[in-house]
Amino acid sequence: FDIFKDDDPHENFSFRFELSSCDDDDYGPETATCKEVIDIELNGYKYSSDEIWQSTGLTLWRASEHLCRYLVKHRNDDMLDLMLRQDNSQRGSERMRILELGAGLGLVGILAHRISSPKSHVFITDGDTEALVCLRENVELNRIKQEANSKSSDNVGEVTCCQLLWGTDTSLAFLEQQNGEKIDVLLASDIVYSPVIIQPLWETVQCLLDSKGIFVFAYARRKVPVSIEDVLAAAEEAGFQYERCEESDDDEGIYIFTFRW
Repeated sequence: FDIFKDDDPHENFSFRFELSSCDDDDYGPETATCKEVIDIELNGYKYSSDEIWQSTGLTLWRASEHLCRYLVKHRNDDMLDLMLRQDNSQRGSERMRILELGAGLGLVGILAHRISSPKSHVFITDGDTEALVCLRENVELNRIKQEANSKSSDNVGEVTCCQLLWGTDTSLAFLEQQNGEKIDVLLASDIVYSPVIIQPLWETVQCLLDSKGIFVFAYARRKVPVSIEDVLAAAEEAGFQYERCEESDDDEGIYIFTFRW
């Protein structure tokens, strides 16, 4: 019997994101008075719980919220606007395809679904079977809330929660299930904690990312045997160009990079 053990290892996480819902092109976002509020609730485990030793995807890590703030801020930029937000008229009837790698509790993927066009299809994935249980519950919880608050079901894009193990073979198998349709936007945060996963990660990005797509990656510095420099070197070897985003925070040790072919 451990008197210091927490009887309830579970933790509920709540987030609120505000974004302008008006057309603010003429005056800039600072003058927009119409605000859309997105509330997201997640169920998971406390960082200190024993369950986290079995699966790191069962709690929330620092870089995920940082990436969410980035997506909200840049959702009207040319690339993300085309992929995430507007009517996608330049792509005609094609669906935008967005996928989160190593989603854990699903914060980033759920937000991407909430801010994406009704034509979009968001895949929220993780490789760990235990994390997938929480992930599916969180996706369903927030999907129900979104549909309840939506004026029309036509305003809600498609979301799929599924397992995706990294590596060439598993990624090609996933693509085959999707009729070979590649991903326009890949998202990931706090997914690199061991050197052995870097190569499978970039194999997956190579397989899944469309030739005109973008991979937005958030990394938080931690006491692990792998650095952001290792990730960037592997990206170059895999054939990608990268750019460090201004939202990176050296003091906090949180960095956001975009990768393109």
